[in-house]
Amino acid sequence: MPMKKLLLGLIACAFIPAVAHCVEAELKYSFNARNVILPSSQYTASRPYQALVWVYNGGAYTDADYNRILATPSADSEGNEWYLPDYNPGEVASGSWSMQTAPFSSDEYYLGKPSYRWIQPEMKGEIYMRRTFTLTPEDIPAGYGVYLASGHDDAPSEWYINGVLVHTVSDAWDNEEVVLLSDEQRDLIKTDGSENLLAVHVHQNWGGAFADCGLYLADMSMTSTYLNTVSDGPWPCSYYMLNYNSDLTVAESAKWYAVEENESDWMKGEGPFSNDNNMFLTTEWASQVRPILIRRHFTLTDADIAEISNSVLTFSCSYDEDPVAYLNGTRIWNASGWNDNNYARVALSPRQTALLVKGDNVLAISVKQGGGGGHIDYGLSIETPYTPEAGIGSVTNDAPETDGRIYNLHGRYLGTDVDRLPAGLYIRDGKKFIIR
Repeated sequence: MPMKKLLLGLIACAFIPAVAHCVEAELKYSFNARNVILPSSQYTASRPYQALVWVYNGGAYTDADYNRILATPSADSEGNEWYLPDYNPGEVASGSWSMQTAPFSSDEYYLGKPSYRWIQPEMKGEIYMRRTFTLTPEDIPAGYGVYLASGHDDAPSEWYINGVLVHTVSDAWDNEEVVLLSDEQRDLIKTDGSENLLAVHVHQNWGGAFADCGLYLADMSMTSTYLNTVSDGPWPCSYYMLNYNSDLTVAESAKWYAVEENESDWMKGEGPFSNDNNMFLTTEWASQVRPILIRRHFTLTDADIAEISNSVLTFSCSYDEDPVAYLNGTRIWNASGWNDNNYARVALSPRQTALLVKGDNVLAISVKQGGGGGHIDYGLSIETPYTPEAGIGSVTNDAPETDGRIYNLHGRYLGTDVDRLPAGLYIRDGKKFIIR
């Protein structure tokens, strides 16, 4: 039933076809605190580490000291600075280096472990750390991404790997900060059993203090986007702005979210929607006074459905407030309140994924009006675990005679039995091969 027979409140907009904006598969990285290479205080508190530290206590804080570095360890007799592997801490002219045990905090205990209290909360100061370690190739397999745990309170702060600056922070604090190293930065880490140096400096203004470091292997996946979010640009849709939140009940009784809904009187436009000049403002939405209904269409082939069934279908949504999402007429998710600029990411169940069909599909969402700001951005993607060991090499016309592990081009492990696989292109022993 057309919505105009139920409700009023449309805003005119130029017609834009409601089709999916698809993005080719891309490799993505995510932080996983379980993938420990080198423990940090924030994410692996059960494994306290040791480091040589040099501390400067600068006395009581004043506004003129904000983010101003107060002191730095002097170079050694060869001119080596404190962050270089060849630096000799025993030759420091002022102050002294000492071996201490993490966590390095102003709190007596941090995450249940006794702290080395390098500064009092009301004082300003500096901490410099030199942490050495050795690794083997098994610790960082070839091709894997590596995250640096870079918790700090306050800034400026710096982190060096084997004498090379890999990360800086100029302001504020973040005990949970992690940074994905570039390939060049990751390759600074030696895995031949020789010594590595992770050097850290953190400045303290006032209040709580914290300094940390660690290394973690990244989770990696190939992601294909079927409905993009704003990070890949605006997205086409049909939408309807209602008058009151109570109208949502009327619209739901008319099954506005059904695939067969007549959209002839819906507005055609682009999302995301927001009431404010922010990252989500593609189409203005008076969220303080109007709830909104949105429908996004996307087309799937048999090949798409087969790929999705062998992957994890993920629904992503940034919202304000109280969204309810429907896939092909069935409710798949809802939430209360809002999540600011963050995204809820939900892996759909096999039963929910089975709602997809060949041809036209609809992902619809309703969002309530609230007393303050409001926005909505959402999308669908599939994520397939990626293993760099299944790297792509040369192409052959026949399957190798060995019985190694077989992967698809997204890095998904498919077993070792060639006879069970359909025709296509696969990877085994680091090389592509074709099954005809």
